[in-house]
Amino acid sequence: MNISKWLWAGFLLEIFVVWAAWQESAGATTAFFQSAARLSGRVSLLFFGVFVVYAGRFPNVETGSEHLKIKGRLAFDFMVVHVIHWFLLAAAVRLSGFELVPFRLAGGILAYVLVVAMPFILRGQIRLPWSVALTQHLYVFYVWLIFFMTYLTRIQGQTPTATGSMTFYYFGMGACIALLSFYLFPIRIPNKR
Repeated sequence: MNISKWLWAGFLLEIFVVWAAWQESAGATTAFFQSAARLSGRVSLLFFGVFVVYAGRFPNVETGSEHLKIKGRLAFDFMVVHVIHWFLLAAAVRLSGFELVPFRLAGGILAYVLVVAMPFILRGQIRLPWSVALTQHLYVFYVWLIFFMTYLTRIQGQTPTATGSMTFYYFGMGACIALLSFYLFPIRIPNKR
């Protein structure tokens, strides 16, 4: 499988995340993983945002179409960077002794299942009894909700081990709102004839 230029950019961003987290944490292991998870989550939001903007601009999912292939590639790229984020997050949670809430954990697990399955659904490697278009909508709305709730809980102070700036949490929430708005009401560029 070819690695897209976009995914190479994702790998470079993740390397930068590790370097920045190391600098920020001054080598303290728990602080390093907390910082790396937080910064890697921002990379994930960027990659998810690219998928959402493209899917909003080209909502059709005809089998074999170029747009569906591109969506499959974008979903795959997002999956890879988000799995990297998951490993960093899991290490941070484990080291910090953060108490996991089963209800919230179940919601996150479902989101990760969707993130991992979606590229294969878009490529036709996983078939579901309902349409790909419906799956795409569920995927976008549910993963969007997880991102939104992540920022909302931090803004509300409901995450005791949250690190990072409140400014970015507001920015992240605003970015989530903008992404959903674009997905629901995309800017249609008329075809020139």
